[in-house]
Amino acid sequence: MFRNFKALLFVFAILVITGSAYAFAAQNTVESSAAGYKASVVPGYAVTNIVYDLDDTDPTTVDEITFDVAPSSGSAAAALVKIQTETSGSWTDCTLSGSGSSRAVTCTFGSLLLEDVTALNVVASSTTDPAP
Repeated sequence: MFRNFKALLFVFAILVITGSAYAFAAQNTVESSAAGYKASVVPGYAVTNIVYDLDDTDPTTVDEITFDVAPSSGSAAAALVKIQTETSGSWTDCTLSGSGSSRAVTCTFGSLLLEDVTALNVVASSTTDPAP
């Protein structure tokens, strides 16, 4: 009988350990949830009328790139525009002219080779960069 008691005690100990491991794992479950506050879509800008102004004496270089930028929705006019002519290149500051929501943009270069223009990435914002 003592031998059966040892076997029963061993089985009981295994059940207690297994049950406590299950209970511990069950405490780590997290119910599905969500959080958010006033989600809204950030409107963008439409870029149109892109012109690559080539140098008069050396047409293999670009003097400036001009285009128009207007809000795609709403009326927040662009206050800051930068472009990138290479995918991993530096950003060039552009000047804006005109009034209203649509603005003319001019990006001037010193000696940008036409063969180096591999992309035209445009960043526009309705606010200017804050002072550091």
